[in-house]
Amino acid sequence: MQRPLKFIKYLREFGWEPVVLTAKDADYPAYDETFVNEIPAGVKIYRSRIVEPYRFYRKFTGRNADESTDIATLTLDEQDKRKLSERISEWVRSAMFVPDARIAWLPFAYSLAKKVIYKENIDVVLSTAPPYTTNLIGMLLHRNLNVPWIADFRDSWIGWLSTPQWRPELSRALERWMESSVLRYADRVITVTPGVKEDLLSRNPGLRDGRWKLLYNGFDPADFAQVQPKPKQDKITIIYSGSLYGNRNPEYLLRALEELKSEGSDLLNRIRLLFVGRVGEAIMKRMENSSVAGLIERIPYVTHAESLSYLTGSDISLLIIDDAPENAGILTGKLFEYIGAGNPILALAPEGNAADLIRKNKLGLVAHPKRVDEIKKVLLGIVGSRAGHKSPPDPSLIHQFERRILTKQLAEMMGELTGKD
Repeated sequence: MQRPLKFIKYLREFGWEPVVLTAKDADYPAYDETFVNEIPAGVKIYRSRIVEPYRFYRKFTGRNADESTDIATLTLDEQDKRKLSERISEWVRSAMFVPDARIAWLPFAYSLAKKVIYKENIDVVLSTAPPYTTNLIGMLLHRNLNVPWIADFRDSWIGWLSTPQWRPELSRALERWMESSVLRYADRVITVTPGVKEDLLSRNPGLRDGRWKLLYNGFDPADFAQVQPKPKQDKITIIYSGSLYGNRNPEYLLRALEELKSEGSDLLNRIRLLFVGRVGEAIMKRMENSSVAGLIERIPYVTHAESLSYLTGSDISLLIIDDAPENAGILTGKLFEYIGAGNPILALAPEGNAADLIRKNKLGLVAHPKRVDEIKKVLLGIVGSRAGHKSPPDPSLIHQFERRILTKQLAEMMGELTGKD
């Protein structure tokens, strides 16, 4: 959500007037109304009807009101996964909701978007995914109305973490057609990392050309300007801010801490682990049953400003990227926010873009996410040498990842497409 929001916030500075099309009363697992304050005065927002399956899913499976299939199916433990209601729901999700559960928004969004394009004299369309339905809408507008179109990918598509890993053959074939069509017809294809680009091209090698552009996620210095950091604790605070689910979990960090406890390490008397955000059920149970559960504090989902208060009031920022081949190219939005906060980063990440960026710019220490001995070593190193001593990143590093600068690059792309400065 922050990526398009920050584009909207800064586009006017570069000669472009944003007009927003979104869904009316959509079903989301979390809300932060404070972000509304960042939308510039006078920005026109259009909302179309949407039909979603999430309420029925929760009723059918007995899940909580704050969970949706996009997240809930990734947070189940093995016992829950065996439940008949969950197995049926996952089959329906995989077989029928192609490319995702927002597909029923397409006819309503497309119908309203056509009217908006004529009414507002739209020069260019930007669609951002996931949900991947948004890029299908962009493609239809481009092809039927001949309006220039930029397809933005914050994640890759087929087989990515939040998408079904299995589909029936017919459903998968439809999804492959959708993906290749979007990539074929877009005037520009933006990805947030080289890894996302290469994953998309691995299934569409014939589409490698000059339309592809890299536009990183970033952070907004203005977000930190009014933040009041939480008071410092007696112990060194290692914070993870964001959602934990599926393979993105602290399992091997817990194992490392459990081994250090069994070895009688003094480290455990000096640290606390703070998790701020949504945590999947299976991961919560693992934390609660750990021998180091006493070190762990959990703060449920809070507003973005509140999460930054926790982040800036902590000592070390924890980054977790699971060890999967496609993740070598990941640079999560969380990493850039950590850079903005200025804390040393403890990264449990495979070799790749994130690890390289952290090492190159001396932002913290990196360990393989599944090697307990490495994790123990970097834990001891980062706590012993850097905790409590913030060393701001190089100003040039900060500058290139500022949301305003990234929006300027987007504006330049749109200018190239339309011939407008």
